[in-house]
Amino acid sequence: MAGYQSEDMRLMGGVPGQQLFVYRSQDDAADIKTQGYFDQAAEDYNLDTGDIIVACTGPTRADAVTLLVATNTAGTVTVAASA
Repeated sequence: MAGYQSEDMRLMGGVPGQQLFVYRSQDDAADIKTQGYFDQAAEDYNLDTGDIIVACTGPTRADAVTLLVATNTAGTVTVAASA
């Protein structure tokens, strides 16, 4: 796991609390779902509760596509995959 990289995230639109991001990473989908993975994104992009991340992950950055919803609690970010 390489970990979160700011340059891999792109803001697609929205307003704080209702932002849409695309995140492309060679990390596995399971890795990006760990608590704290996106903590730095709270600073870099004002990632907040209710924001949505479309994550394209795996070695080719296209092996899995996961829709995530963020929760930011005092700078600690958790994500939940949409059902």
